[in-house]
Amino acid sequence: MSRRKTWAFVKLTRPLFLGGAVLLYLWGAALAWAQGSPIDWARLLLGQLLVTAIQLTTHYANEYYDYDVDAAIGSSRTPFSGGSGMLVSGQLDRAVALHATQVCLISAVVMLVLCGLLSPLMWIIGIGALLGGYFYSAPPLRLESSGWGELITAILTAVLVPLTGYVLQTNHFDPMVLIVCAPLVLITVAMILTFEFPDYPADKALGKKTITVRIGLQRAAWLHNGVLIGGLALMFVTAPNNPSLWLVVPLAVWQIAGVVWRSRAGWKQPALLSGGAVLLAGLVPALWLISVMIDLAI
Repeated sequence: MSRRKTWAFVKLTRPLFLGGAVLLYLWGAALAWAQGSPIDWARLLLGQLLVTAIQLTTHYANEYYDYDVDAAIGSSRTPFSGGSGMLVSGQLDRAVALHATQVCLISAVVMLVLCGLLSPLMWIIGIGALLGGYFYSAPPLRLESSGWGELITAILTAVLVPLTGYVLQTNHFDPMVLIVCAPLVLITVAMILTFEFPDYPADKALGKKTITVRIGLQRAAWLHNGVLIGGLALMFVTAPNNPSLWLVVPLAVWQIAGVVWRSRAGWKQPALLSGGAVLLAGLVPALWLISVMIDLAI
């Protein structure tokens, strides 16, 4: 494989989003550590391999099955939405994404079996994550067009990933993890909506019925601001003693103001809006993780 194609394949994996999952996974493991469970490094590595394999399966399947929509998006593509652009530009053949999906799917199943043998709860978590991720784009379910795709993706990302880190270290389920993850679910839904705004014309034209297509751009803008405000409020209810989380408030306000302005003046500079949403979604678990580590050090 030439250097150009190798770099195109790296872009196909969308490494920025892989890093976000690492953060969420480590945060779940840190919660277990904070409760007194010693870190099992072998389990930590195995769980991360499972998370990454499922995430890559999801990415490659999305690139393959969303090819027509991604092609229609054209110049409206941003670094965060509209796919990687590597297939529709001809830099990689579409079959590459299909083969990569199949390889990663097999790898995910192998990792899931190993994790399930270590902790039976992982059968439920892992199977749910793998099926949800693959059928997000793949037929016959195509969850992305179900009207529930945004919420399902947020749960897969902001709940099942940290829950994997937690369960593999503790071998049990604690409802506290769901409570702590709840604000992240809403913040992740808001992030996904910012990805859909620039894709709206192509999604609508080709019948990809995202929530933004179903309710329209204006209502989707209000939904974004509502779930983001709800996520912030819930965050301070579930973690009232974590002052570092106040650092995310200015960015959240900036995001809300940006959506209000764009809904009135036209959806300009969508990459800036999506970039802020990605930063916000990563900053929250990062600050939580730092807070947990500081508390344990003290």
